[in-house]
Formats: sequence, structure tokens, C-alpha cells
Amino acid sequence: MIAEVLIYIGGAYQLTWVLAHFQFPKQLDWKNALATLDDFNRILMLIFSKLLLFFYLGTALICFIFAGELPDTDIGLAVLIFLSLYWLVRALLQVQYFGFRKANTLNVQLSPNDVSNQTISYILFIIFMIGFGLFLAPVVLTRF
Repeated sequence: MIAEVLIYIGGAYQLTWVLAHFQFPKQLDWKNALATLDDFNRILMLIFSKLLLFFYLGTALICFIFAGELPDTDIGLAVLIFLSLYWLVRALLQVQYFGFRKANTLNVQLSPNDVSNQTISYILFIIFMIGFGLFLAPVVLTRF
């Protein structure tokens, strides 16, 4: 039962990323920022963004529709392990590419408020690790 509730929460977590991704073009001023790229790279960025939306929405639907089956089947466990690893890798990539102190040296301010890029990088790292835990916990609860 707890595993199933965590999977529903994981689905809501994925939907939250769908909503966040709709904000990125405006928040990050993609109209101007991507204009400096050549056509091929600009289009690739837009495609990658849409694919992430599709991935987050699809995995959210899987969580909502198959919450009862995911922790009880081998394929369901594979999906949960994949999602947990996805968020772990995303957290590690946050550190690799944005770092924590290094985030303040970026040539863009990630927040329109007075929140430092370093603080945002820490917050994102924690949020990504929450995703890791949300999808790993049902595996641990049902198999160990």
C-alpha cells in the first residue's frame, strides 16, 4: 500500500516537471537565448525540450494507471529502477555542469528574484534526489 502511494506521488512529481518545462522558454528567455544558435542546434534544443515533456507526461500516466502493478511485477520494478536512476543521473549532471559555487559564475541569472544561482543549484539537486528516492523506495519496500 505504501509503495503504491509513493508511486502516485511519483506520478505527481513527474507532472510537476511537465508544468515546469512549459515555463522554461519564458523563464530562460529562449526566444533571445536560442536565437544566437544556428538553426540546427536551436531546433534540436526545442525537440529535446518537447521530448522531455513527452517523457515526463508518459511516465506520470504510467505511474497513475499502473501504480498497483509497478511494485509487483518484474517489468514494473524495471520501470521504477529506471526512473530512480534517471533522477539520480539528473542530480549528478546538475553537479557536473552547474556545480554549486560554479553556478554563480554562469552568464545567466536563473531566478528573476535575488536568489543566487548557487542556491537554485542546491535546491534542484535536492529536488532531483527526491525523485530518485520516490521511485527507488517502492522497489526497496516490496523487495527487501
